[in-house]
Amino acid sequence: MTVTIESSKLSRSVNIESVSPAAALGCIGLFLLPFAAVGVGTAVTGLRHLAQGNWREGLMLTLFGLVFGGFAGVGGTAIVVGRRKLKDQEVLRARHPDQPWLWRPDWASGRISDSSHGTMWVSWAFAVLWNLISVPVGYIGLQAALVQGNPEGFVALFFPLVGLGLLTWATRATLRYRKYGMSRLELGTIPGTIGRSLSGSVRVGTSLQPEDSFQVRLTCIHRVTTRSGKNSSVRESILWQEETRAEGQSSRDSSGMGTRIPVAFAIPSDAQPSEVRNPRDQIVWRLELSANVPGVDYASVFEVPVFRTPESNLRPTQPEARLTESQAAAVADYKQSPESKIVVTSNRRGTEIVFPAARNPGVAVGTTVFMLFWGAMVVALVRYDAPVLFPIVFGLFELLLIVGALQFWFGVSRVTANAGTLVVAQGYFYPVRERTIPVAEIGDVSVKVGMQAGSRPYYDLIVGLKNGRRLTAGRSMRDKPEAEWLALTIKNALGLDPRG
Repeated sequence: MTVTIESSKLSRSVNIESVSPAAALGCIGLFLLPFAAVGVGTAVTGLRHLAQGNWREGLMLTLFGLVFGGFAGVGGTAIVVGRRKLKDQEVLRARHPDQPWLWRPDWASGRISDSSHGTMWVSWAFAVLWNLISVPVGYIGLQAALVQGNPEGFVALFFPLVGLGLLTWATRATLRYRKYGMSRLELGTIPGTIGRSLSGSVRVGTSLQPEDSFQVRLTCIHRVTTRSGKNSSVRESILWQEETRAEGQSSRDSSGMGTRIPVAFAIPSDAQPSEVRNPRDQIVWRLELSANVPGVDYASVFEVPVFRTPESNLRPTQPEARLTESQAAAVADYKQSPESKIVVTSNRRGTEIVFPAARNPGVAVGTTVFMLFWGAMVVALVRYDAPVLFPIVFGLFELLLIVGALQFWFGVSRVTANAGTLVVAQGYFYPVRERTIPVAEIGDVSVKVGMQAGSRPYYDLIVGLKNGRRLTAGRSMRDKPEAEWLALTIKNALGLDPRG
């Protein structure tokens, strides 16, 4: 279905879905039917064994039956709830065809609850299902190793160990929910507007004053779901992210004492809006708050509406202009942390920035460990005579991992800027490959997300040339304020407009 949004200053076509959600729910229902059938059949067989006094097989079969039947039951409940939400959403879509932020009741009201309650139940459901399956598997593997003398049986113990980790995750989610309850975001801007701002406040249902304030993060994410056979995976790529810190303020309302945390972000004009292109391709805006406190740390996550509206083309309001100016002033006044390994100096050649080797040891170690693990898989494929295509494909990916590990450990770059030229030199151990660019050919120096480790983006310094080409001058900076300050430093040295 395609919805066209039109106004005097706005014309946009949004591809909402390429697959009917009702059809998708129906497919999920068909997928769950075999689980329900196997669950009921296995549980009945297990109960018969128990009635005959065969406790071992009876308990095992009953347990597996409960697992499969429970999975089908939870899935069926989710389908019923999902169908109700779809009907409500279709009504809202028909009522507000050109205002997609009104298609969700929480977005429309400007009162969005965090995901803590759902996370708690999902974590417990997943942990219980995993352990109901993995504990018997681990028991069988242990018996095979100890009784039958087959050491490969110890491998099965990996699954109960993962189950312990999942139980820890579920326990922490429960303790966090019991301690802080459900936080609520009250939006001051409905929706958050591209080119302008997103603002509001988060209310925590308990008095909370962390020593180092609250960390507030707004992230634009491209979420893609891919399928390979019966398996599917979700990849989330960070397109844009901004962080700030905010002080909590004690407040009282009808529900009692609590804490309010102000939230305000300027949203760049080139950002992508919240969008469901199809069920497997989405743009999601996520607001996250966290704080270090004794015991279980505070954390909350909200999915927020950010859209391009007619106001995107208007001049920002005075508070929004002050917010943008304060962010620009923060970049100009930035002071490098003593822990930063990036060196900025001035000499006869101009302003020089050196990005030394191994400046991100955590990422370097992680990449190296994964490279060794993947290399072991390649060796195993060759040793056990796997089809030739598999060692070739896995081997090519191993080469990419080797190059990446070498770059993280030994890659060095140097940027030298003055009123006439920009010189970028790169290499291993020492920057030897130089490229000189006249200032007249440079359009801008900006910061873009380069790589991503989990939910942590690392930023690259990008030199945009007037011919449309781009050059990466510095890579993998963890601290965005430092990356923006370095870009501003290069602009000032080149004599470019800092607002560029």
